[in-house]
Amino acid sequence: MQKINVNGYDLDKEQLACIIENKKYSIIIAGAGSGKTLTLIGKIKYLLEKNILKPEEICCISFTNEAVTNLKQNVLNNCQTVIPIFTFHKLALKILEKANQSYTIASPTLLEDVISEFFETMCFGNKTLQKIIFKKFSFTLFKNEKTWKKILISKDFLNYKKTIQMFIALMKSNYPNFKDFKHFFKFPKYQDSLLIIYAIYTLYESEKESTESIDFDDMMKKAKEALKRNKYLLPYKFIMIDEFQDTSLSRFQLIEEIVKQNNASLCVVGDDYQSIYHFSGCDLHLFLHFKDYYKDAKIYKLQKTYRNSNELIKIAGNFILKNPYQLKKELVSNKNLEKPIILVFYKSKDNILEKIISMIPENKEILIIGRNNFDLKNYTKKLNFKISKNNDIEFEKFKNRKIKYLTIHKSKGLESDIVIFLNLENSTYGMPSKQKEEKILSLVKQELDYPLEEERRLFYVGLTRTKSYIYLIIPKKNPSIFIKELKHEKNIKILYI
Repeated sequence: MQKINVNGYDLDKEQLACIIENKKYSIIIAGAGSGKTLTLIGKIKYLLEKNILKPEEICCISFTNEAVTNLKQNVLNNCQTVIPIFTFHKLALKILEKANQSYTIASPTLLEDVISEFFETMCFGNKTLQKIIFKKFSFTLFKNEKTWKKILISKDFLNYKKTIQMFIALMKSNYPNFKDFKHFFKFPKYQDSLLIIYAIYTLYESEKESTESIDFDDMMKKAKEALKRNKYLLPYKFIMIDEFQDTSLSRFQLIEEIVKQNNASLCVVGDDYQSIYHFSGCDLHLFLHFKDYYKDAKIYKLQKTYRNSNELIKIAGNFILKNPYQLKKELVSNKNLEKPIILVFYKSKDNILEKIISMIPENKEILIIGRNNFDLKNYTKKLNFKISKNNDIEFEKFKNRKIKYLTIHKSKGLESDIVIFLNLENSTYGMPSKQKEEKILSLVKQELDYPLEEERRLFYVGLTRTKSYIYLIIPKKNPSIFIKELKHEKNIKILYI
């Protein structure tokens, strides 16, 4: 089998198979740390070097501007050329520009602003709306504006507003062909909340119409419609989607249209174990059932991890596969490390982080991760520190240390020598989060029906960020339910501090 070198590394047999067989439709299921990006770049390099395709005939799609920038640089370094690489939104904009359609992009906070304005200016004095809210929250009827303003900033009400925002966002991304809101009213127990959501949805759509603006989901839909009306707008014969586990239906339907029109090849890459953006509209069913859409698709698996030790991936794999809907992967590594997961039980948060950092050699890079943005503050009240714009932390006591703090969501795709995992407690904002999701969201979400399925994947992502050891920081009196599962695994070290 021929060699393909990317970034100075010769690709392994599994990676080469994905590239050289060059099937028309394929899905690459890539384990954490298995060289997904190297394989993606290798695929592009192979297609260009073998003159199978020209640079302008290849289209690569990733989910963030940062990922797109990284891919562009990698392609330039390895292939000495430039190919079209987009986020979904930039791809949709390109299609609309080619179709001579121009739109203003709505502010990303527009929906949130409309929801706030609706409750602040339209509910007070409206007896119908007041009765609905009274019934839901057991509030007294609003006798004056001062009382109403207090209700608006209550925690329950703020969560209710978030639910409405999520309902509309999920509806638009998971039901791109949606035409009539009346469909939802066949569920009687949700009718009161649906009346409010419908009123806000109507206001939101009217606001966009009056300003001639569109949101990101509108963009997907309009780009797809433009393709149908104007054939052969795009030259792409090969499309590759990175992080495919995070694709929404509206995005996937746009790609389907390009594939259909151009008779293009399609290769999607991702890991169902790391699908953690359900709240933003991603539909994991598209990944799990890709062959339902492309029956001739070849399934490849990248099962050799270059990041984690065998001992860690076995523990993390046992954990994630408690969910029967996840696709089984037999990950292996050429690394072995005794007890890579360290459970640190503490009595007091005040100095636990300082103690852990002091235990780690100074030449090791440290990544601190948590469930929430505010987690770090709970562990650093007695430590003087500064955080830079790129989340580097400078502790007064550890001036020579390289340390960064990220939420688990933001740490996805990254790695570090040592990881410290905060907030492993059994609480509302702990890991797993115990924030209750409103049942009405089930009308617009694709559920896998397994308890805490996304929180379980989030924990898995956290565990697999380390290249060696990970310290899990746990309150002795109130440990996370995930820790109770992990505690019984082999190759776990337990400390009491």
